[in-house]
Amino acid sequence: MVLIVDDKHNMLRLMSKVLKNDATVLTAGGGTEALRILANEPVDAVLCDLKMPDMSGLEVLQAQQRLRPDAEFILMTAYATVGTAVDALKLGAYDYLTKPFEPEAARAIILRALSRAGLAKTDAVGASDSFVLPGVLARSQVMRELATLVRRIADSDMTTLVLGETGTGKERVARAVHELSPRVNGRFVALNCAAIPTELLESELFGHAKGAFTGASSERRGLFEEADGGSLFLDEIGDMRPSLQAKLTRVLEERTIRRVGEAKERAIDVRLIAATHRDLEAMVRAETFRQDLWYRLNVALVELPPLRDRSEDIELLAHHFLREQAERAPGRRLVGFARLALDAILAYDWPGNVRQLRSAIERASVITSTGEIGLGDLPRELIRAAAGPEEDPTLTIGSWSQAIERGRIETGRRYLEAVLRRHGGRVADAASHAGVERGSFYRLLRKHGVDPVAFRRGAGDPGSRK
Repeated sequence: MVLIVDDKHNMLRLMSKVLKNDATVLTAGGGTEALRILANEPVDAVLCDLKMPDMSGLEVLQAQQRLRPDAEFILMTAYATVGTAVDALKLGAYDYLTKPFEPEAARAIILRALSRAGLAKTDAVGASDSFVLPGVLARSQVMRELATLVRRIADSDMTTLVLGETGTGKERVARAVHELSPRVNGRFVALNCAAIPTELLESELFGHAKGAFTGASSERRGLFEEADGGSLFLDEIGDMRPSLQAKLTRVLEERTIRRVGEAKERAIDVRLIAATHRDLEAMVRAETFRQDLWYRLNVALVELPPLRDRSEDIELLAHHFLREQAERAPGRRLVGFARLALDAILAYDWPGNVRQLRSAIERASVITSTGEIGLGDLPRELIRAAAGPEEDPTLTIGSWSQAIERGRIETGRRYLEAVLRRHGGRVADAASHAGVERGSFYRLLRKHGVDPVAFRRGAGDPGSRK
């Protein structure tokens, strides 16, 4: 709900028209009337003029913060000065507009404010006490206990090993160990061992002398030297080859490194934090991971639980990721999750853990056409899991009317794709076949998320996109 406050009737009428398809719009001809509305209506955003006969916009802002503290405030003024804008922002205004302004520019700012206000309502995620560690959101007991362990480990200088499935957030925990440690003013250097070719990994870690190998045209510091005084994070250490494991073991024992092609040893002061999704103990038994390195790493062990074992955190994280998307795409209005969509998110077991959840929310925030994430905006695997394995997932979720609406949308999309395929992606011919004006046909394509380019001759089978 948006409240427009201005003593000019033309401005009230203009902004009501601009926002009529986006929100419920209330209007007030002055500050006194605005305060009465704020006291009685669930207003999410206020667009208020600065100069009015009975009250200034800054006074309305101060009253709004008392009456509707969760609402966002946008000041508009024809008397813009840097001082006025700064005063408004200092008092907590979301943004300001300088008259005259383009109506669409004002609409974009108001939609951003509505997104922020809407997510703040549905989101217990923004609360600072939900961050159990720097960069780590959780409310589950298992994660709170893990956070206590991490804080104790961080206060020491011990080599740390973080275990957990892919996507559980091992690097975030590693960064938290660094940020909570006495080394926080040093560098945090991260390397994924699986992402570097085996023959280059040694040089990457330890550096090399000039001429040490073909292409080594100058000497180079390795990551151990780069991280001196700070922390070095080696992700996927289970993918490191045995010969390099032996050298790493020596580094941890002697606290020195030797560049490739050099005989000289260099002292280093680095805290090593390693991580892997592999079972290192099983690898030790299979003799694919060195036992002595395992003993060196297994000093301070942190085991991250999979997301399915901390289901209390799923809703918290989903709202947080949606908030991130709203902030990254200020032109889009994202207001939360429909009940059916949230139920599907909570029911899914998330084999890809937090990373998969983030990707699903990112996708849904792009797909949604209403600003509210619906069931149909989610990846198909979530819908299938929510419906059960024995039936079409769109049949049993929601009411009769919702099921019919989903079927209508799906049929419409399939029809548009079939017509475009038949006419080789030529929109004019497809629109004529469908009996729809070309402009309207383009709107249908946008609404159903169909790209005509993919159906042009030689573009390949668009079915592969699904």
